[in-house]
Amino acid sequence: MRQKKVTASGDAAVAVGGDVRAPIITNPEIHLKLDGSPSFTPTEWPKVHEVDPLKLGVHRSRTIKSHPILPPYVLRDADREVAERMKYVSTHGGMVLLTGDSTSGKSRTAFHGIRRCMPNHTIYAPSRGTKIAELPKRLKDSPAAPFILWLDDLEGFLGNQGMNPALLDSLERLNIAIVATMRDELFETYANSRPYKDSGEENSSRQIGNRLLRAVEPIFIGRIWSEREVDRASKAGDERLADAVTHSNIYGVAEYVAAGPSLLEEWQRAQRVSGHPRGAALVQASVDLARAGFSGAVDIDVLQDLHEKYLSSPTLRPETWDEAKSWATKVRHGVSGLLIPGEEYEGMWRAFDYLPDSISRSRQDRSDVPDFIWKEALDLCPDNDDRWLIGMHAYMAGRNDYAVAAWEPLARDGNGSAAANLASIYLELGDSETARYWQQVELQDEFHTTVVPYNPATPLYNPETGKISIGTYRDGKVVEIALHRPNVGVLHGIIAGGKGIGKSNNLTLILLGALTSLKYSLCLIDWSPEQKHFHPFIEKDAALRFSVGDLESSLGILSGAVRVIEYRKINGGDYLNPSTEKPGIIIAVEEAHRLLQLSGEARSLCLKIAQEGGPVGVSLFITVPDASLGSFGGSAKLQEEMTRDDNFAFYMGVVDGLRMMRDAKKAQSDGDSEDPYA
Repeated sequence: MRQKKVTASGDAAVAVGGDVRAPIITNPEIHLKLDGSPSFTPTEWPKVHEVDPLKLGVHRSRTIKSHPILPPYVLRDADREVAERMKYVSTHGGMVLLTGDSTSGKSRTAFHGIRRCMPNHTIYAPSRGTKIAELPKRLKDSPAAPFILWLDDLEGFLGNQGMNPALLDSLERLNIAIVATMRDELFETYANSRPYKDSGEENSSRQIGNRLLRAVEPIFIGRIWSEREVDRASKAGDERLADAVTHSNIYGVAEYVAAGPSLLEEWQRAQRVSGHPRGAALVQASVDLARAGFSGAVDIDVLQDLHEKYLSSPTLRPETWDEAKSWATKVRHGVSGLLIPGEEYEGMWRAFDYLPDSISRSRQDRSDVPDFIWKEALDLCPDNDDRWLIGMHAYMAGRNDYAVAAWEPLARDGNGSAAANLASIYLELGDSETARYWQQVELQDEFHTTVVPYNPATPLYNPETGKISIGTYRDGKVVEIALHRPNVGVLHGIIAGGKGIGKSNNLTLILLGALTSLKYSLCLIDWSPEQKHFHPFIEKDAALRFSVGDLESSLGILSGAVRVIEYRKINGGDYLNPSTEKPGIIIAVEEAHRLLQLSGEARSLCLKIAQEGGPVGVSLFITVPDASLGSFGGSAKLQEEMTRDDNFAFYMGVVDGLRMMRDAKKAQSDGDSEDPYA
């Protein structure tokens, strides 16, 4: 292993296969060590109205002569919810967490919120990795109260000596407001992560983050702005915003103002003769490390070694190393360099987050990442979390060799999910003997199960979190899922897996939880051969409508749902957040592939529900054997809609869950590029 100082922040898709309580999770960022010692002098900390937003992590904007560093703040659609939450924590304490893509405007929205709601609070913004566990003791009875703890990029503060559930509780008891930001993908990873035995992971930042985030409801800040937000930006009277508005059909206004697209274009243009080919190669090495699952900061000499391998053509006439390094690290537009310095050690660099994020959005396939990058990523890999990420990136790129190299040490250490993934790979390779070995390893993991226990005495719906309990983690913590995103709408869901794996049990728990919340009504369609799974609901008259293996009545239910969608769209009213007065409607289809393969009309109606039902409270939940095109009756558009990342998905099975997740991701990638001749 290369002996270098390393920090890391991941960017990958992670599948947890093997059972009903193992959700698909994405993108951990889990590697910062909490080594910093804070300076606890609260009376010297600034008030909110005195603090510079740039020092709190707000992205710089393009600099224009005679203009302020930042353009005017444009109200976001989420601001009403942000204000309500900010006002509450300003007096009662607690955490407000904003999530969203890189450069979506999370930090700016959060800063605007504290300026409006808590201008006279004392604010403490520790650097990443700072030990903050002693804050309650230091801040209790301080004359500088009331306080805000500002945690931009929350993942950098998780740990026993950082932010954890106990610290959150202690700070809340002192009425201290905590305002944090986190990339949306990372939130989903931490919130859905699970431990594995004998690994010591109960104290890892991933598991601490998991316990913490299950107690926090995030506010999502979208990268692409809504029509109302774009309209507000166009009226702000700032030429940077006006320019961003003209590109808002492609980019988010905030990302354009933060010069992300400009930096990306400059890097891509530099990869030519008379450009900066060596500098471009240097950036490419860092970007590809991120795309391979390792997006941390590394010593510059590591990048110096790697970048040479991108300079295979002598006709490029590359510039000198010093010129390349200077070009790659130079700050553009007063915003950022293509490479940005690491935060723990001098001389360490990583790619500006926007670059790998943008490449990932436009080119989800990672098959172009070269071998030497995969090898280097594993060589640099400092811990198990990195291995998991790199393995998943490799598998999604079709590089089973590197996926095996990443996951085998985890599986041998007791990680049943890694063992299940290895079994899936070896079955694909036709090596059934090795696959059986890893299946046995997975079965030894005490978390493995195909049965979801249901105790009628334990409520499934938690009115405080708005989530439904569908099981427990190995450590006894409850696994909860949300059926809607606040102020965004209800989610659709796909539960895929082979016969007997527990799909129907899982769907039944979801429907029971939705029903007992008194915020949802059920319409049930059962196309399974047994036609027994919905009997408890039917017998208790708990469904608005139901159909059992009958095409005419099934189409009637789907048509009725579409009529409800049209009525709610025309009638207006707020259906984004289901309530007893305006309930959401769940259309649940058991063994949906049988119906979808039989009827083109059913496919069209389901597609309509999937595309338009979310904002008006009509959701579609289906069980299917897998995420292949055939399970959706050959409808690529329906497959794409139902497997979207922002919907709910369980891909179940000891060996099949991983493959199905990859197929679903591939469907999304294929759907992004339309055939101009179609």
